[in-house]
Amino acid sequence: MNRTFPTLGAVAACALLLASCASGSLASSETTPSGPGSAVPSAASTSGGPTIAGPTLVVTVPELALSGAGTAPVTVAPTTDAATPDAPSPTVEAPAADPTPTDAGTPVAPEPATQAPAPAPSGDGLNVSLANCDGCSVVATHRDVAGGRSAALVGTGSGRALLLSVGSDGQVAGVIGVPYGVAFPAPADGVLPCAQGRCVVQGRQADGRAMLSAFELTGSGAWRDVSGDDAFPSATERSAVVDLDGELAIAVQDQAAGAAVWMLYTWGGDRYAVLGCAPDGDPPSGAADVSPTACLS
Repeated sequence: MNRTFPTLGAVAACALLLASCASGSLASSETTPSGPGSAVPSAASTSGGPTIAGPTLVVTVPELALSGAGTAPVTVAPTTDAATPDAPSPTVEAPAADPTPTDAGTPVAPEPATQAPAPAPSGDGLNVSLANCDGCSVVATHRDVAGGRSAALVGTGSGRALLLSVGSDGQVAGVIGVPYGVAFPAPADGVLPCAQGRCVVQGRQADGRAMLSAFELTGSGAWRDVSGDDAFPSATERSAVVDLDGELAIAVQDQAAGAAVWMLYTWGGDRYAVLGCAPDGDPPSGAADVSPTACLS
C-alpha cells in the first residue's frame, strides 16, 4: 500500500497558520456606554453575509476613540506600528522548459505573466478585520468615499458606534462617535450609504423608532457631523436613504394626530433642509414625489 506523507513545506505552512491564529486575541479598554440598548449587531459582511470582492484590510481601532466617552471628531496621526495587511506570499515559478528550436533558429518567446485580479470597484463595501477592539463588529463599510479613503461603521459591545475613515493600507485617518441612536442595524448588503463625500448612518432610538444622521469626510480624513442639532429622528420605525441623481437624501416620518407623512431632507451646500413631504406609503423616490404643502408644519 502506497502512503503519502506531508512534505516539510506543508508542515511548515500548517505551523505558521496555527501560530497566526494563536496571536489573534484582541485587547480593549471599552468601558463607557453611551446609553441604553443592546449591543450593536454584527455586520452581514463579518459572518454569513454577502461576499465582498477584494482583499481584507486589518484596521486597528485607535485607543483614544475606545477610551473616550465624547463624540468629537478625532484625526489620527499616522503611526509606524499600525496593523497592515499580510504581505502576499512569494510566487514560486516552475523551472522554464527548454525552448523548442524552430527552423529559423528563433527561440520561443516566454509567456506573459499572469495579471493580478483588479480591485473591487469604487462604491462597494470592503472586507475589514478589526484589531484592538474586543467585542466590536463591523456594521457597514463603503469603499473610496473621498480622497482615496473608505468608511467603516464599527459597533462596540456597549451600544456605541464609531465611524472610521480608513486608507488603502488600513491606516485610520479619522474617527468620530455616532451619538444618535442606541442600536445600529447592519444594511442587508453590508454597504454604508455614501455619496459626494458624505455618509448616512441608520440607527434606532431606545423605543424602536428610526434615527438617521449624516457625516462628511474632510480632506484631512476627519469626519464632520452635518446632522444638525437633533439629527433626523423619525416618528415611526420607518426611514429611508434616497439616491437623488448621485446625492443622498434622507427620508423620515412625521406624525401628529393622524397618519404619518414622509419628510425628505436634501443637501443644500452646507446643511440638510426639508425639500417637501409625501403621504405615508412607499418612501419618496425623487423630488417630484414631495411637496412643501404636504408637510404637517
